[in-house]
Amino acid sequence: MMENIKVAIKVRPFIKREKDENLPIQWSVHGNSIAAIDAKLRKRSDGFDRVFDASATNENVFSTIVKPIVDAAVNGFNGTVCAYGQTSSGKTYTMIGTSKEPGIIPLAVDHIFDAVANTPEREFSLRVSYFEIYNERVNDLLSENVVELKMYKDTNDQVFVKCTEKVANSPENVMIIMNEGNTNRRIGKTNMNECSSRSHTIFRITIESREAEADSDGATQVAQLNLVDLAGSARARQTGATGVRFKEGCHINWSLSTLAFVIKRLSESQGAQRYINFRDSKLTRLLQTSLGGNAITAIICTVTPAALNETRRTLSFASKARNIKNKPQVNEVMSDGVLMKRYANQINEMKAELEQAKRAGPTEFLETEVLRAKMQEMDRINRYLEKCIKMLQARIVNDDSRNNA
Repeated sequence: MMENIKVAIKVRPFIKREKDENLPIQWSVHGNSIAAIDAKLRKRSDGFDRVFDASATNENVFSTIVKPIVDAAVNGFNGTVCAYGQTSSGKTYTMIGTSKEPGIIPLAVDHIFDAVANTPEREFSLRVSYFEIYNERVNDLLSENVVELKMYKDTNDQVFVKCTEKVANSPENVMIIMNEGNTNRRIGKTNMNECSSRSHTIFRITIESREAEADSDGATQVAQLNLVDLAGSARARQTGATGVRFKEGCHINWSLSTLAFVIKRLSESQGAQRYINFRDSKLTRLLQTSLGGNAITAIICTVTPAALNETRRTLSFASKARNIKNKPQVNEVMSDGVLMKRYANQINEMKAELEQAKRAGPTEFLETEVLRAKMQEMDRINRYLEKCIKMLQARIVNDDSRNNA
């Protein structure tokens, strides 16, 4: 089933710098739309899933936009929550938050452990990884040496990185791991932000689960929840960047421009078979399954009411992203043992129906065309399933022979 990417707008309050400069308010929120104060630019931007005004908390954003995605991830669906916006618009505050107001990541972690505790019929295993894209390098933030990660493709042509994964035992344990990664994250001071993120980060929670019953023939579900804090877009003349900061800004703007172009192409090509080039940046390659793929995705666009043009650009990005459709599906990993159990159960069901048909009554009923056709179809299915089991058994015997050789 296709569904649109969820898009929310989050307007932050004025910060000290904006108050000190006595900047005017450029935007106002009206219900689920946002409009410029200037009458000449009064055209409203609406059609978003939610517009949060400056009084909204991270908890409000989580419960409305993010919580359904976290619930889906616990049930085997891939999920992505991404914060996008200009520098100093509140992306990191929204995703990580503070001790007084936790952000999306800590709120999601707490909710995952609550959901696991309330699902006793399944056994869960949780792992976390944390990496950044800095100057078009993918760095492992949980590695002692912050090593650069190579990108690979799996059998389904999906891009992945081999990074450090740590087992998650509790919400407190996960937050300790995340804080360890944050110490390796690239940040720097600019004119617009005292503590500006100089890289895009992806905090990934892998949720693996299976039915708790020992004799179950259910497959293992493996879902990934990506919590993405994008670096902010900004022009060099605004940030006052030079040297290293200028180079970082160029890479940030290039990857964000590539992301915007991919989203524009995807929004224009829904329902049509058109080639979309995700390969122009590491960011778009890593987000490929989240954009038009099999994940449930939400983008939280953070804006400041003091910036006219930057906020207009962010709203334009958000409007295009809202048109993208994904096709979420449960991710199952099925072992040979699980397959054999399923085949055996189906065969037993077929045999029971055959025996019931044979005991259906007098011989004349067995001669009817309808019943004969049904029995022939059951027999065909029975032979096919038995053949599948023999093939699997032969494969297991061969594997055992090789292992014992």
